[in-house]
Amino acid sequence: MAKNAGEFSFSDLNKEMSKNSKWGGLMSDGAGVSEITDYISTGNYACNACLTGSIFGGAPNNRMLCLSGESGTGKTYLLMNMTREAQKKGCFVIWYDSENAIERSQLVQFGVDISKFRYEPVGTVQEFKTSITQTLDLLIEKKEAGMSIPKIFFVLDSVGNLATQKEIDDAKSASDKADMTRSKQIRAIFRIVASKMGIIGGTFAFSNHIYMTTDMFSQRVQSGGKGLVYGASIILNLSKAKLKEGSDNTQTGIIVTAEPDKNRFCKPSKVKFYISYVNGMNPYVGLEEYISFERCGIQRGKFITEKEYEKSPNEDYVRVEKKDGDVVYFVPSDTARNFCLDSGETISPKELFTSKAFTKSRLERLDKYIQSEFKYADGVQINDLFEDDDEPNEDVDVEDMIKEQL
Repeated sequence: MAKNAGEFSFSDLNKEMSKNSKWGGLMSDGAGVSEITDYISTGNYACNACLTGSIFGGAPNNRMLCLSGESGTGKTYLLMNMTREAQKKGCFVIWYDSENAIERSQLVQFGVDISKFRYEPVGTVQEFKTSITQTLDLLIEKKEAGMSIPKIFFVLDSVGNLATQKEIDDAKSASDKADMTRSKQIRAIFRIVASKMGIIGGTFAFSNHIYMTTDMFSQRVQSGGKGLVYGASIILNLSKAKLKEGSDNTQTGIIVTAEPDKNRFCKPSKVKFYISYVNGMNPYVGLEEYISFERCGIQRGKFITEKEYEKSPNEDYVRVEKKDGDVVYFVPSDTARNFCLDSGETISPKELFTSKAFTKSRLERLDKYIQSEFKYADGVQINDLFEDDDEPNEDVDVEDMIKEQL
């Protein structure tokens, strides 16, 4: 009878695998290079909620975020906002610029610390791939050596403006053929970057142009093919309308509509916020769609005195005790001009989008409601609608197809 040689357990297997794997291990022991540990705010609470289901969220680290849209929809503006917010959390910034779109004075105006901001101009897909790969490998090498490495926020503005070496060579030889390999080269970048970004705990946000296909039923597609669609955890599409104010209806900015084309973290919910040419982006605009007295203590209406309430009591009216001890009752009214606060104060519409209305405690209360509306329910299996069973043809970029047809 054969002698039992003993058991080779999963624990034994885990130990053997750990001899050959630097970053793998049991999740219970803290393994998982893709674990999200922080978020970078966009500078607008509603936009944060659109990304990750919480007004205190934003762009998650160890992930890739794509901001897509036509020209002038606020893509670079949001990236600059995020740069400032990233630095507040101790991040250094490496900004890859393919559009020659930013200046030192702009960064200072946005509140960016330019001493912690590296500017890296790139013209081709190959230049960007080489630079970011070498940078990530260097950081990984130092981390493996036991050294402390800086937190980095990587930005590429934009994917759509990166040329290929073939396009440059064709231009020199007066050839007008489209480069049908561009999509494949861009896809390779995101395959390389994804896992490396997780190892160093970095955040990668990039902008991209969108195009409409020439099909009978036109579709919105990303420049550069589907490689970045598969690589990005969030694709936030931006569109715009004119923000007009004053008696002469002068355009003073843009109204941005942010709508996820893909989101692994929360339901694809649409939000709106403003970018003013004079005042920039107000962090509170967009939250007005979700406020109520019950949710956060802010709502249109008026207050009546306790004596007035006693004359006509109504269970829908909310009792409020003011700081001075007086008692008033909140009466909701969608047609009321002013807003009431649960402190017993009344504010004008101009004061709504300020910290006077949206205090920290009110934001925290509102966030509980927003999370319940935006986030997926526990236990729900999230299917990535962009990942079909069939491998997509990455040799053809829709943008190049359109050029070829024209």
